[in-house]
Amino acid sequence: MRPTDADVLASAARARLGAVRAGLAGDGPSAPRELTAVVVVDAIDPAAFVAGAASFALALEPGERAGWYRAFTRTVFLAGRPGSVAGRHPHRRLAPGGGLAWYGPATRRELSALSRMLRTFQGPFPVDVPSGPLAVRVPGRASGHRVEMTVATGGVRSDAYLVHVHHLVAEAVLRGLVRPGDAVRVRHRDVLDPADFRAALAPGRAATVQTRVSHDGTDHDRLRLYGVLISNRDRGGH
Repeated sequence: MRPTDADVLASAARARLGAVRAGLAGDGPSAPRELTAVVVVDAIDPAAFVAGAASFALALEPGERAGWYRAFTRTVFLAGRPGSVAGRHPHRRLAPGGGLAWYGPATRRELSALSRMLRTFQGPFPVDVPSGPLAVRVPGRASGHRVEMTVATGGVRSDAYLVHVHHLVAEAVLRGLVRPGDAVRVRHRDVLDPADFRAALAPGRAATVQTRVSHDGTDHDRLRLYGVLISNRDRGGH
């Protein structure tokens, strides 16, 4: 019997859970856990956000990579102007244009002063994104590799969009699917129909595909496909 869309999404969600529990190649029991990243957001620039998220994840030390991955790349988004915040809290990574800044990953205690200073980012609803595809180059010398990324935006809040895209990009980087100099094409659709991505969602493709599956924002009992990232590399890194 052909699996239903719900079955396909549940399988993809279980695959992600299993990958995170297994950890990254080469990490060990001493890898730090419970790490959180923070992004200070002035305004959403999708291309700068994708490039910045990739650059941030690529620059992490091995222990940070392993610990943050095991924490499901947990990230908090705070509203603020990175330039104004930097005087008291120097950022680790600044996106092109200066509207987004990354901190951590660190323990929540280490990030508590920054979290108390700023409120949670919300932004417009639904999220406002360009209608056409975006061409994003991951910082670094051109690699010749291509990455196709598709993200759902219909009925998606701005803060939820940041969460979904950040998980998608960060985990793909940590698994080795996205690397310096890769060319990433980002497309936005109102809805991602699992039927259109069945080949990518197949268990045999897990090594070269990163997915973002989560509960539907309007129906918590239903899973929804929020993002698919497909690399033309031969295999992933976990």
